[in-house]
Amino acid sequence: MARDLNAEPLFPVDEIQADILVGLKKRHEHLMFFKIVNVVTFKKFLASLHLTSMQDTLAQQALIDDNKTANPGKVIPTPGLNIAFTRSGLAMLGVALDDAKHAAFSAGMHNRQTELTDPPSSTWAVLRPSHDMHGVFVVTGASHAEVVDVISLRLAPPDENGWKLLHTEVGQVRPDPVAGHEHFGYADGVSQPGVRGRIPLNADPTPPTAALTPTKPGAEDSQGQRGQDLLWPGEFVFGYPGQNPNAPSFETQGPVKAPPIPFMDHGAFLVFRRLAQKVPEFNRAVKLAAQSITGTANPMNPDLLGAQMVGRWKSGAAIINAPQADDPSKAEDTDDVNNFEFGGDRKGLVCPFAAHIRKAYPRDDVPGNTTPTDTQANHAEAHTQTHRMLRRGIAFGPEVTESEALNERSAGGDKARGLLFKCYVTSIEHQFEFVQQSWCNNVDFSQPESGIDPIIGQSNDPLRFFAGAAPQSGNPADKPQLELAGFVHLEGGAYFFAPSIAKLTELAKAP
Repeated sequence: MARDLNAEPLFPVDEIQADILVGLKKRHEHLMFFKIVNVVTFKKFLASLHLTSMQDTLAQQALIDDNKTANPGKVIPTPGLNIAFTRSGLAMLGVALDDAKHAAFSAGMHNRQTELTDPPSSTWAVLRPSHDMHGVFVVTGASHAEVVDVISLRLAPPDENGWKLLHTEVGQVRPDPVAGHEHFGYADGVSQPGVRGRIPLNADPTPPTAALTPTKPGAEDSQGQRGQDLLWPGEFVFGYPGQNPNAPSFETQGPVKAPPIPFMDHGAFLVFRRLAQKVPEFNRAVKLAAQSITGTANPMNPDLLGAQMVGRWKSGAAIINAPQADDPSKAEDTDDVNNFEFGGDRKGLVCPFAAHIRKAYPRDDVPGNTTPTDTQANHAEAHTQTHRMLRRGIAFGPEVTESEALNERSAGGDKARGLLFKCYVTSIEHQFEFVQQSWCNNVDFSQPESGIDPIIGQSNDPLRFFAGAAPQSGNPADKPQLELAGFVHLEGGAYFFAPSIAKLTELAKAP
């Protein structure tokens, strides 16, 4: 069925904060966690605060696109500022919440250790539990200087604006040619869902519209890029239709994701996690594990094993499309980077069931069934699409030093590095927590004895089981059975809510 754009919702692009559906344009980002010290003063500050809307960021993107040909290499200014609040922060501002409707948000990430298999919050390096943390400013730009400029022009001075800075996390895109790659070296953020919906092309009362995620040439009508499924926006922002988990196809529109209270309309929950990465230790473990796989019809090397653990080569090419060697024609920034399903690999012989991308987004896999019918696979994919997230992470920390690489050990301290993970959802429990608990941490997902996600899986055990692949022999008995340590460690996190700009304006004017 051809895509009917007129049946998709029209977004009020001047009301929705940019980071939710579009993503703030950034090469640098400061996450400034704050406490409200004077409610009256802070509300006056909110009333005049210039937050970056979808419209602002879409205009920035248009300028970037226009300059790609005319001024290649020119850096376009992309100042950005968004805001989100904790449960206690909203209470400080007089927002009455029904805690039963959003239990995880109200409890806070630190109280969800059992659900997430996280380390105790008492051991966190940052953001240990405190009722004094009321929110976070998300400040972005094309350079560190631009971020500082936004802070100076829009946020300073804290004491005169009713808030106090508690902690700052600083992220930055890694340098070329690994820009857009996380510290293990793999392309990051290449599998974002497309979002159904329209944006106005001008400010007329009845403007012409365009798709937020256009269907590109060669893609199916239900896709943006080839392989990038289009999802209904209620999965990511309140007040819009979401997915239908019981539908025969993921394309079927589901019910409206109504906001738990009117204040939450056009807003979204924000999940933040500081994930430290032990890069030299990861590289050493992959190398030693590859060397241990001998006497098999499936030749192994560290690059191939790392690709099997992630599900992609470092270029971004999915291993399902490149089983033995990297294929730049299917890497990041190509039309086919996401053009695949797992239906042709039902036994996990090419891409392991526990590979990170298969755990976090199993596409058309059917849990517990390696011989499903097409109908069963379509139903499973419709269910899978109700657990997606819009990820907005960025790397933090310096590059690995030569000394760390030679010693195969992270130096720690000011050389700590990793990912500042952020995502936007309308259900923390059924999206972020479900994926972490039921998929990534579950040794029996999507098939029995698959193993834990070797990248972001959390476990109380020092070694985690991982079943590899056997692409050459095609024999499930040849899958390497590995025990791997954890190389990504949670160092702190929190749950927030990012309201619409319109609702914040109303709140600022309220007594």
